[in-house]
Amino acid sequence: MSAKLDNIKLRLMLLADMPHSHGTRVKSRSILTKRNVVRGISYLLYDYKVGDKVVVNVDPREHNTTPHRRFHGRIGVVEEVGRRTLKVSVMIGDKKKILQTRFNHIKLLAGNPAMSESAASPPPQAAEAAGATNK
Repeated sequence: MSAKLDNIKLRLMLLADMPHSHGTRVKSRSILTKRNVVRGISYLLYDYKVGDKVVVNVDPREHNTTPHRRFHGRIGVVEEVGRRTLKVSVMIGDKKKILQTRFNHIKLLAGNPAMSESAASPPPQAAEAAGATNK
């Protein structure tokens, strides 16, 4: 009986002395796990403009310039467009944070006016015909 108690005490002492990891990817298994879904490259080819609204969607396949997990799912505004990276401003509470990230960690916000400009504007012939009937 005393051997069991000594063993339990020893285990409790060892557990209390174990260091805790404080890395940037701690507690992020569900966020940084992607299923085997085939994804094209069209999301990388979009030309972002300053002022576009984007969603931070961390891609775990790319480790360079990965935003912290607290920014996953947040909406930001493109501040600067580089050759390979974007600077996106995201509001966390009252503070404005600037993320410098690659194209595969962000997506254009659905319903963004910049995304639907081509769909919203009528074709040139239809616009001319509509203008002719209004005269």
